[in-house]
Amino acid sequence: MFEVFEVADRLRALRGKEAVRVSVRRVRENLKRKGSFGDVGKELKDWKNARSYHPVIELMQLPDALEKRIGDFGRALLDEVQASESRVRDVERANFEVERANHRELLDEAGMTIDALEARVAALTAEVARLRKDGATEAVERQPVDEATLQRRQDLAGKGAVMDAAMSLSRDRAVMPGAQEAFWRSVETEVLALLRKRGPMPAGSLLIALPEDLLNRGKNVEMPLSVGWLRYRLRVMIEAGKPLVEIDGRFMPAEKAKGAAPPAKPAEGGVRSPPPSLGDAVMWEVERVLLEQGPLMPAQIRELLPARVHAAAKKHWQDGLKRLGKDMTKRSSRGYYFKDLEDGRFAALEGDEAETPPGDAERSA
Repeated sequence: MFEVFEVADRLRALRGKEAVRVSVRRVRENLKRKGSFGDVGKELKDWKNARSYHPVIELMQLPDALEKRIGDFGRALLDEVQASESRVRDVERANFEVERANHRELLDEAGMTIDALEARVAALTAEVARLRKDGATEAVERQPVDEATLQRRQDLAGKGAVMDAAMSLSRDRAVMPGAQEAFWRSVETEVLALLRKRGPMPAGSLLIALPEDLLNRGKNVEMPLSVGWLRYRLRVMIEAGKPLVEIDGRFMPAEKAKGAAPPAKPAEGGVRSPPPSLGDAVMWEVERVLLEQGPLMPAQIRELLPARVHAAAKKHWQDGLKRLGKDMTKRSSRGYYFKDLEDGRFAALEGDEAETPPGDAERSA
């Protein structure tokens, strides 16, 4: 041990360019009898504690007074941190003791209740045995406490029946046919307004474009909207003579469809459109962003899409919009919706061809 202290003191006394950090390896290299790293390490730890060795401060070669003040400050800071942690542990320990005392009280109360119930059961068992021994019938007069219990049960049953009736009336009011019809009239009005503003759209795009409050209203009247359910209602509108037509899966106002040429196969390189689905509804929203903002990169498009479009994409694709760039590249290579500008950006396909859907025979996923 004395040799380790001597070598450590000698290494610590080095100054200037020769100054080194006192470590187990350096001390062991200077020992006559090397010994194991573990043995040297234990003795060197005792040396550091005895000498108050702080290598980081000493290797900075500060004046002795400043070095001592920094060392004292570090020790004081460490003591304060340890004291603070000790106070926190004391508070936690006190809280634990309070909680444990509360649990004990609850257990004691539960034990007393169990004892009382056991005594009651024993008394009732003895009473039943006595009555059977005396030959009593089932028409034994009930005790007053039993009558009170029965009355409380009847009162609770009556209150439950009143609550059930109120809840049933509330449900009946929520699903009144008049409320549902009013909801569908609002949907028809909103759909016609969207079609007149944006042009032909498939059912999926219409569902995403509908206001959030209208969709919530549908849930309140037990008519939650889906793509299939909305498409069915729009076709019912057409059969009822409403100013709406469907051409190749897209709906449009009847006034815009008058005089329109029947859909034909687009020319080579023209804009094609895949069959309507929830994924196509998402791509229509992407195309709308590009038409409003101009060419953008997929990451920029994702930031501009509303939350409902992200939710719809999550339902259609497992990764949602994380692979939007790959999906857009795939569609642009087939002539759907966009064109790749070869610099990481995409632009919407515009012009008459973009608004003229192909026939069903030419559609492909």
